Amino acid sequence: MDVGVLSNLVITDVSSVSTLYTTEGTRVRREAREGWALVLKYEGETVYTCNGKQHISDSGSILLLPCGCSYEWCCTRSGHFLIVEFQCDATYEEILCFSIKESDRFLQDLRTMEQRLLLKRELWRVACIRDVYSIFLRLVEEREKKYLPNEKREKIAPAVEYITTHYTQSLTNDALAARAGISTVYFRKLFEQVYGTSPIAYVQDLRIKKAKEMLETDFGSIGDIALSLGYKSIYDFSRAFKKHTSLSPSRYRAQRSEKKIL
Repeated sequence: MDVGVLSNLVITDVSSVSTLYTTEGTRVRREAREGWALVLKYEGETVYTCNGKQHISDSGSILLLPCGCSYEWCCTRSGHFLIVEFQCDATYEEILCFSIKESDRFLQDLRTMEQRLLLKRELWRVACIRDVYSIFLRLVEEREKKYLPNEKREKIAPAVEYITTHYTQSLTNDALAARAGISTVYFRKLFEQVYGTSPIAYVQDLRIKKAKEMLETDFGSIGDIALSLGYKSIYDFSRAFKKHTSLSPSRYRAQRSEKKIL
């Protein structure tokens, strides 16, 4: 399941949040959906079929129905469901299905959104958009926990926390392993299992991500950015940045400026 699509969604509006009931045997075909939707079937069961794949909608799952997606659904057990209809600037052709453990918590959040939409108090639209993003974040976090044992994350957590606050400093595997209280060899093994890369490469990636953010603002020269990120010189910074992006810092900044003008 490609959950990366969630990171690129820009929600512009939440048009409705509704509690509905479907009767067993009801069947509907939907062609090229016009908007996005989140569905939690907290009673009964409905089966969605999209591009030959079946997705079960019940109290143990939340389905994301993308704009542009064509599918058929059939209610196999009668019951209520909550659906959030929202608008994004993207399309996708596959249904995304997320397994959930705490359905009551998600259900309460969706009901709160439903009330918010009905009352339409101050900043209700902003609050609803925020709520949808919060649900996305929780769904992805639950999915990560499902595939990555908690004990592995917990063992390297002290080192990861240290990295996020000291990534501009010179860090070594030995020092990070010491933070986690385990051997260097074991630390590197666990880190790569959890994050799919080495600790030092992870640190470097954080630096480059932060560099991109800084280069897109008009604060600070490239030299100042290099020093802010812990590089010894502009040369070291430029070499590392070009290795990761295939562009020099100055060229990256120029391209981002050109896009903003267009």
